Amino acid sequence: MPIEPKNFKVTNAIGSTDNFAGAEVQFFHITIVQSDSSVLDLRSELDFNEAMHNLIRTIMERGTILYQRIDNAATGRIDVSMERSGWTAATLQAAIRAMGDTVGVNSKSVSLSVVSQTELKLDNS
Repeated sequence: MPIEPKNFKVTNAIGSTDNFAGAEVQFFHITIVQSDSSVLDLRSELDFNEAMHNLIRTIMERGTILYQRIDNAATGRIDVSMERSGWTAATLQAAIRAMGDTVGVNSKSVSLSVVSQTELKLDNS
């Protein structure tokens, strides 16, 4: 006979992410934009001390990355989920922009990057 939970709540609010297992998690959508307003193709910046490595180090200054997704296209898009994050979208955006125009061994610009806080979305957008 199955056990029926008493006081089981399906969701806290439609359209927001519910967490049933552990610390609160935040989700950030990041677009890496260079000083000339073009997006940085991150697929060519994945090695040690290249732009992506330095971006991850900056992001991890205030929390633990649980998952990350780098777009497989020239979109400059990174999505990260973080546990115990000390970031807001505004503070993370400021920290990434402060990295400047000479990030990593290839001196890539990230100075116009944009960050927004999102919710969990398991699809391909």
